[in-house]
Amino acid sequence: MLDAMSHESDFEVRRHALIAEITAAFRGVSRDGGTTLHEADAIDARKSSDEQSAARRLDLETRWQDVREEDIFACREALSFLDEKGFRYYIPAFMICGLRHWKEQSHLTSYEASVILSTSEYHLLHDYPKSLRASEPASIASKYQFTGAQSRAVARFLRLIIDFDEVSADKATVEAVHRWENYAI
Repeated sequence: MLDAMSHESDFEVRRHALIAEITAAFRGVSRDGGTTLHEADAIDARKSSDEQSAARRLDLETRWQDVREEDIFACREALSFLDEKGFRYYIPAFMICGLRHWKEQSHLTSYEASVILSTSEYHLLHDYPKSLRASEPASIASKYQFTGAQSRAVARFLRLIIDFDEVSADKATVEAVHRWENYAI
């Protein structure tokens, strides 16, 4: 029982520190004309260009910290349809939202958080169309113009996931996270 409590305490300490690190590392990142969250969701739904434009107008915030969690939950598959600027803007909001609600008592919220964490992990580890094993952190970081601090926050985010989610800790994923850690030194 003590070991389980220690494990949970370690998780909480690391989770809170990581949220603070992500917040600091991505402070000042703007969308800068990139694809918006609702626009990406409309692209995913194969909506017309007029409907995509209307969806874009739903995203009025100017700071990623102000993206509503309800919108992230509703558009949780949108990361696949963001351009590089939009991805860099929304990824910290996705990571933090997923971390905040991971392992919550509410099954629905915990499930949604798991989906958000999983899709974030996938996109941070895969340099599409390359496979997981062929994807390199330097290429991914360059594509999204991650700074050194942002790359370190990403590496710690990925490490936390594989440390506390056995399903995510398969051999190929662990190797990919090691590459991120080595890159982000």
